[in-house]
Amino acid sequence: MNLDDLALQIQNIRKRVAILQSKSEEQKVQQDIGLVTAIFGEVYLALEELQMANENLQQQNKELSNAQQALVVEHQRYHELFEEVPDAYLVTDTQGIIQEANSAASTLFNISKSLLVGKLLENFAIEKELIAFHLKLTHLRERQIPEWKTQEWEVNLRPYEKTPIIVALKVAAVRNQQGELVGLRWLLRDISESKRTQAKLEWAEEAMRQALAKERQLSELKSRLLTTTSHEFRTPLAAIHSSAELLEHYRHRWSEERQNTHLRRIQKSVMHMTQLLDDVLVLSQDEISKLGFNPRPLNLAQFCQHLLKELKQGDGSQHAIAFSNQSQCTQANFDAQLLRQILNNLFSNSLKYSPIGSTINFSVSNTSNGAIFEIQDFGIGIPTTDIEHIFEPFHRASNTDNIPGLGLGLSIVKKAVDLHGGEITVESAINAGTTFTVIVPFSSNLHISYAEVKENFTTEDVEE
Repeated sequence: MNLDDLALQIQNIRKRVAILQSKSEEQKVQQDIGLVTAIFGEVYLALEELQMANENLQQQNKELSNAQQALVVEHQRYHELFEEVPDAYLVTDTQGIIQEANSAASTLFNISKSLLVGKLLENFAIEKELIAFHLKLTHLRERQIPEWKTQEWEVNLRPYEKTPIIVALKVAAVRNQQGELVGLRWLLRDISESKRTQAKLEWAEEAMRQALAKERQLSELKSRLLTTTSHEFRTPLAAIHSSAELLEHYRHRWSEERQNTHLRRIQKSVMHMTQLLDDVLVLSQDEISKLGFNPRPLNLAQFCQHLLKELKQGDGSQHAIAFSNQSQCTQANFDAQLLRQILNNLFSNSLKYSPIGSTINFSVSNTSNGAIFEIQDFGIGIPTTDIEHIFEPFHRASNTDNIPGLGLGLSIVKKAVDLHGGEITVESAINAGTTFTVIVPFSSNLHISYAEVKENFTTEDVEE
């Protein structure tokens, strides 16, 4: 029974007592003792009913008090759990305005709980993710019941006066008895450190994979190097050995011309072996990052003339070399050693893969930023399928099986061009020849003076 029921019952009793009173006034009390007795009976019943109503009301008050105490205990328990959650915990309205926040949330956002309440949660998102966060919140708010319970995603948040952090968040719906969305509960965890650790692990795994791949590559390189060089050295060594034996036993019978023929054969074989060793050495130096870049002043025209003289001597005049100097630059800064490697290897290939008696065209020109070297032959050419692989170590074109070589020359050329910061292009057609174009930029990185250069190079390499 509630207070309204009790009031109604008292009113009814009053009405009954009033009726009895009016009846008692109409007749004498002495004449109607029965009526008085009836009145007292009615009053007694009314008092009994009031007593029962009072006891019922006291019982309800006691139950209400117990319920209120249980609610206080439950609220305290909720508050303790709310505070003791190790992750940031927020309660917002449907617009994302913070209504409640625990201590972990205060720590996460670097702002007191009192200042945190009333703020829009989306305002803590970094600028580039602000619109996406707002759209996500709008989407959650507008979805129909009961389409979702919990959603999870990652977002970059910016705490007050701190660098941004990566946060994994979970958001759950708060609904009333009718199932309508009335708020949102948020659980946020800073995963920046775990993300950094994950990135480091991924980087370490990638570095390990690259190291293993590099190790396998070096192992294969060494194996191919031993196999190829041992094969390539046999031919010049056999030529040296046979010519030396013939000279030892028959030189006293031979003419001077015939002796010179075998001597030149020995010299040529020695030069070939020297070139092979130089290529292997350069490749080895580059693999261990010892191939440096040291630009110095260089007279380009005289350098090319001196190089051509050496090439013609080594070739024995079996090919014609047509030189065209269109460069207006008499002196620039180059690494003479690397430049010699570039041109030597390109000429070596042109001479090797061109028929005897053919012409090799060599031209030098320049732009305002660098020198352009072009070497054109009319030899066997390079198959289209091999063009993209010709700068790989030990790769040899499919049409060079019967011509000796290590397949290192062009890989050395590419590395030397890269060290200069230049570029190299190739055009070729089967049995029509090949043209290599090398662009080498001028360098301003001088390591020594021009006077020091003259002491280290021949007068044919530098301008006197």
